[in-house]
Amino acid sequence: MIRILLADDEPIALERLELAVAGIPDAQLVAKARNGKEALTLIRELKPDIAVLDIQMPVKDGFAAIADLKPGEHLPEIIFVTAYQEHAVRAFEVHAVDYLLKPVSFERFRDAVRLARARLEARAAEVRFAELQQLIASLRESGAPDSASNYEREFWVRTRDGIVRIAAENIEAITAEGDYVLLHVAGKTHLLKDTISSLASRLDPALHLRVHRSTIVNLKQVASLRRRGPKGMSLTLDSGSDYAIGPNYVETVLKVVNARRWR
Repeated sequence: MIRILLADDEPIALERLELAVAGIPDAQLVAKARNGKEALTLIRELKPDIAVLDIQMPVKDGFAAIADLKPGEHLPEIIFVTAYQEHAVRAFEVHAVDYLLKPVSFERFRDAVRLARARLEARAAEVRFAELQQLIASLRESGAPDSASNYEREFWVRTRDGIVRIAAENIEAITAEGDYVLLHVAGKTHLLKDTISSLASRLDPALHLRVHRSTIVNLKQVASLRRRGPKGMSLTLDSGSDYAIGPNYVETVLKVVNARRWR
């Protein structure tokens, strides 16, 4: 559920925005404000995910309300609404999600909320990745036993002829197969009794990265990233094998490989 705050000094405009929020199934209206001062107070108290602010309001306008937020305070995604198009440039200068002209159409409002949601998810993924990197760095600096030594370095798998040793660094990808996983190595696959989640926690994240709920890939063998349909992405390994990137993993993958999402 995405939490939304509305601020507008015009009762009719505020009512229309309230109806727009009601038309989005997984959106919740947490508060309404009649001026920028009230909006700022409610943002600090309620910490909404999205703040929809009229630009021209009494006491404090929408721009001033956001400008008064201090570093470290909760900053929601901002959608500005106004009857005057000339404010558009300034709206984007303060990194607003969108700028909507009155009367706001319900379709445009839904699009703006959808974009704000995507930015929130991307921000969350970036924060999670940063926390992971910080944890790894602190472990290495703490003088504790080398964390790398705790990672799986090899696997022994059964074959028709016996048991074969497979070095973790040689595994190009791991895919889920029911209660098993498939280790993809040099054009061959080996069945192993294990789970993808367990392996993701036991493999070195500097070498093997989970890119989908059912896929782990060897980062050293990633050759390229590609579009997959209108919104999806996939990656191609040096072997030519192509693997889909799960929607919840896209931002982390882009961060790890130091790539930017194309438009």
